[in-house]
Amino acid sequence: MTGSADELNRGYFDDMSELKQHGGKGMSDLLSAILFVMKDESESFWCFVALIERFGPNFNRDQNGMHSQLFALSKLSLHLTT
Repeated sequence: MTGSADELNRGYFDDMSELKQHGGKGMSDLLSAILFVMKDESESFWCFVALIERFGPNFNRDQNGMHSQLFALSKLSLHLTT
């Protein structure tokens, strides 16, 4: 991949040392799966960009996006079990 991946990650981390310390919070796992399926680095990168834009709040330090999803999942679970 190119240096563009570093630029993308800067939106979610204070600096690149934090990204390296936390391993990208699984972002490299997502990108490697996309690259495996798509076989093209450029298309994989832009697919990854779209994915992160869609799920970006899940990667925020305050974890509000993740909390919102877990709350919605708990409400759905209660609805399905009653």
